[in-house]
Amino acid sequence: MLTPARKHFENVMAQNRGNGASTLADQTAYEQILHRLRIDQNRLKGIQANKAKAEEKQKLLPDYQGWVDGTLAADSGQADDVLTRVMLWHIDAGNIAEALRIGEYVIRHKLSMPDKFNRTAAVTLMDEICDPVLAAFKAAPNVATVNVDLLKALDGLTANEDAPEAVRAKLWKAIGYTLRTAEATQPEALEYLQKAIAEFGDIGVKRDIELLTRLLKKADEKPEPEPEPEPEPKAVPEKAKRQATAKKNATAKPKKPAARKTDSAAE
Repeated sequence: MLTPARKHFENVMAQNRGNGASTLADQTAYEQILHRLRIDQNRLKGIQANKAKAEEKQKLLPDYQGWVDGTLAADSGQADDVLTRVMLWHIDAGNIAEALRIGEYVIRHKLSMPDKFNRTAAVTLMDEICDPVLAAFKAAPNVATVNVDLLKALDGLTANEDAPEAVRAKLWKAIGYTLRTAEATQPEALEYLQKAIAEFGDIGVKRDIELLTRLLKKADEKPEPEPEPEPEPKAVPEKAKRQATAKKNATAKPKKPAARKTDSAAE
């Protein structure tokens, strides 16, 4: 784990490298962090389990944050193997928001991906993010592993980039499946699945579209629930009536007796 001072140093070196004020020390700093990256990669090669490897990447990533932030702040667009590799590590570790933050820079400056990725940054992002999402849905169809807003952000980020139809359809399929998990967004889910199959016929959503269309149609045809009848007033038991009457009589004021009329002849 790097100290805060070292992270700050690498942040400054990254900005200097990008703003044209690069010195031999700045270049040496890049070589040093690149060397550290190679060492960490070799360490990761010794881990076979994907989950354990992702957890190890999560531990390593903070050591590169200073360099990443400095590079993005300089916004020079220089080739940077550290930046592109760290972007991929964030995807593997589940930090999709940070991967997209770096990805915006990488796509905008058209940076090349690491050697084994014979794809553009846009295609790599769509593949590397969507493949695990769809694999998770295969295991648990009603559980979304990535927030749909992040998938839509990826869609917007790559909308104007060249990509194979199958890859673009894969992204829309992932968005559709994610929206399908909530009843309120199922109509929108259907739209994305229809877009996916229109883009690439073999994307594998035909059955999903049929089932979702049937489900939405059934929901539209569901009759409105009838209003519940008003409850009838409860009958007062006879005993309660007698008690109420007796109480009323007991509390009533007695009438005064009428005054007697005197006989006029007696007066």
